Amino acid sequence: MKLSKVINKGIVTKVFGLYYCVKHSGGVTNCFLQGKLKRNPDSKGFTNPVAVGDFVEFEFSQDGQGTISSIVDRRNFFSRKEKGRNTKEDIIASNLDQVVVIQAVAEPQLNLRFVDRIAVRARKDNIDVLLCINKTDLASREHISYIKDYYKNSHLDYILVSALENKKINELEKRIRGRRSLLIGYSGVGKTSLINSIFPDLDLKTSQVSESSGKGRHTTTNVIMHHIDDTELIDTPGVREFGITGIEPHMLDKYFYEFSDYLPECSFKTCTHDHEPGCHVKKMVDEGVIYEGRYISYLNILESIRDQKHY
Repeated sequence: MKLSKVINKGIVTKVFGLYYCVKHSGGVTNCFLQGKLKRNPDSKGFTNPVAVGDFVEFEFSQDGQGTISSIVDRRNFFSRKEKGRNTKEDIIASNLDQVVVIQAVAEPQLNLRFVDRIAVRARKDNIDVLLCINKTDLASREHISYIKDYYKNSHLDYILVSALENKKINELEKRIRGRRSLLIGYSGVGKTSLINSIFPDLDLKTSQVSESSGKGRHTTTNVIMHHIDDTELIDTPGVREFGITGIEPHMLDKYFYEFSDYLPECSFKTCTHDHEPGCHVKKMVDEGVIYEGRYISYLNILESIRDQKHY
């Protein structure tokens, strides 16, 4: 009599090369992908069929490793456009409660337009976004005023913290406890220091900003999930560029929430708030209701989306 195969269930916590670390009730097992998953037509638009955060079914092999046979349907996923002229997506993580974007006031320089790109992609999948701005010990009044003006009426949630001075770390901890959070940002912004401040037992390695380039040195080389009691943190390598795909130009405005009240007043239903006459969003920019820097950020993203259409 042929014995039936035992199907085990777990969650992917790390991807490295051809291996997938799967955490399950019996521990952690290194797994490979079954061939049919690599050939799955549903994965055609993606560079990777399986990502950290995926719930999977797998079978043990005789050598103690495993083979992933199927992926449970995702409730959401966070991705970026593959580098270059390709339009495939790199799935960074899935089944998220929120994306926490880590920035620094300085060293490296604050870049809120980068944050906007992350927020657009997260909002596309209805994932909550929290902006955490670190190194407030380096902040001037002008820094704080700029941040407040930039995000007025945007409904983007942010907190200002300092890992060095241990300021507002408790508030950040409250926002991530009991949730699955994807942490994303440049190298050198203090992402690892913040994690260590909240969860010292992890004792993750930290990096410094290179004096020659002004950019951070990478300390995380793979996307990896850390489990701490009821909290799951997905740490990512330092990200410097972030491309968006899968959004039509006339749909981008729905992810800039401060535009929403003024969209019905535009002369065209498919207004992109760029060249069209009778645009109420542009009027609100001129009147200072919508911050001009946010509008310019919107135009930059719009241009990159249009460029993809010509590939």
